[in-house]
Amino acid sequence: MRGGRGVGRDLCGRRHALTQVECLLPDTHYPGAHYALDGTTWHDGLCQGCHGDGTRDGAVCGDCNGGGFSLVELGES
Repeated sequence: MRGGRGVGRDLCGRRHALTQVECLLPDTHYPGAHYALDGTTWHDGLCQGCHGDGTRDGAVCGDCNGGGFSLVELGES
């Protein structure tokens, strides 16, 4: 692969905490919303249940489905 991996060359790849659809935007889109091929958009933050570990009490975290990030509810502007 020409140029190798690095910021701005890779896709974000972050997955939606509930549906698991993958963000297809470049990894430089932050702090903008994530965007999936099916049109889903979302904002996320470090999961409060597992603190980003993806597991809680020896099992997959139920809040983030093991992704380490959870949905952030944005208020109306």
